[in-house]
Amino acid sequence: MTDLREKRGAAYMATLDTGLEDALRKGMAPIAPDFADMMVQFGYGEMMSRPGLDPRGRQLVTLGALAALGHPADQLKGHIGGALSVGVTPREIVEALMQVALYAGFPAATNALRIAKRVFSERGVSPLEQTGEP
Repeated sequence: MTDLREKRGAAYMATLDTGLEDALRKGMAPIAPDFADMMVQFGYGEMMSRPGLDPRGRQLVTLGALAALGHPADQLKGHIGGALSVGVTPREIVEALMQVALYAGFPAATNALRIAKRVFSERGVSPLEQTGEP
């Protein structure tokens, strides 16, 4: 079972970012290598790989949850990039993060939108190009 979850987790992570698993494992190796195994096997191999939501839907839910928490900037940045990689548009990301203001407050949404702005700039995309807004 662990091997199957490991393979599913690695495959899902690769859809978000081909270097994600390696970065996680390298980052955790000096302090908690078992935690990296847990993230790959359970987080991505079990939870993120479940049927019922496609990767686009899972990434939108993840963005909302991370933004609502208000503090996991590195994870939010990574998942914004992952959302773009699985076909979520910059406009959809902005709308999802704006929705956070209603439930988690304007500071959480503002911080998340600022992170999105940086990711969009790095990727050379803009939510405004999709709507024709100035």
